[in-house]
Amino acid sequence: MRVTHMLVTRRTQNYIQDAMQRLACTQEQMSTGRKVLSLSDDPPALSQLLNVHAAVERNKQYERNITDGLSYLDGADTALGTAGELLQKAVEYAIQGANGTLEKDDMAAIGEQIDKMIDQMVDIANTTVGGKYIFAGTKNDQPPFWRDGDNIYYRGNLERISREILDQANYPIDVPAVTLVGSNSNTPDGVFGKVQSSNNQYEVVGGVFQVLLNLRNSLRSADAAGVNDSIGALNDQLDHLLRYRVQVGARTSHFESVRDQLQDQEVRLTQVLSNLEDADVARVAVDLSRQQLSYQASLAAGAKILETSLLDYLR
Repeated sequence: MRVTHMLVTRRTQNYIQDAMQRLACTQEQMSTGRKVLSLSDDPPALSQLLNVHAAVERNKQYERNITDGLSYLDGADTALGTAGELLQKAVEYAIQGANGTLEKDDMAAIGEQIDKMIDQMVDIANTTVGGKYIFAGTKNDQPPFWRDGDNIYYRGNLERISREILDQANYPIDVPAVTLVGSNSNTPDGVFGKVQSSNNQYEVVGGVFQVLLNLRNSLRSADAAGVNDSIGALNDQLDHLLRYRVQVGARTSHFESVRDQLQDQEVRLTQVLSNLEDADVARVAVDLSRQQLSYQASLAAGAKILETSLLDYLR
């Protein structure tokens, strides 16, 4: 094969270009701290990297869902606790009104206090978290409960709010405010009782509102026996709220446990990502020095072989 100056020139240029490309790649690895920079660097590793990155992003979304769910659950727990304290106060008033020593006017005055408690219970039923009414089902952009005289109405819906916290694992993050009259007999009352359709709207029947209304009426009419009966009904409602509060606590513990699990997984996945994509800085530094020396040597050798002014300048 005849070796010409043109052939030598081209080969020398190719060698210098190859050395420059290797040097540039190593410099990029050093500056970014990553050893896989493109698909051609390590296709199997890059495919695994994409899968791990996708798993990390899914876990982060699950953690956001859990955080959102815990805010709902914390709001429900606070509301149920406040409602329980209100009912406990109503029990104290009822005991005071049932002792038979109060005058009719005194009992009526206590009845007015109970009437104000009904308004307070409506406010509790309209608790919000992040601008959403937590006892309104999925129709949670407006207050679900309102009072019209002695009638309590509900304008939310009966759909539950849920969040996906693991793959195909959806769990409700709310408690049912009300249930529908005539539903399955095994379905317990909602937190605030049941609803029935009335004039194209839901009217709340039974439950805590009715118990408070009955107590108020008994106090207004100085019916000591009726007041005494209300004490038992109030205690039943306290137990009813406590059962829902226990459910909220159990779900909160579940979500916190899953969150801890996801955080542990995130640590492990981050370590896998580090193993796959992080460059060994010490090794890269050695490679960089070696390739810089190789590049300078190729420039010097090319200058001596071709004795061109351009390569002399580069040298």
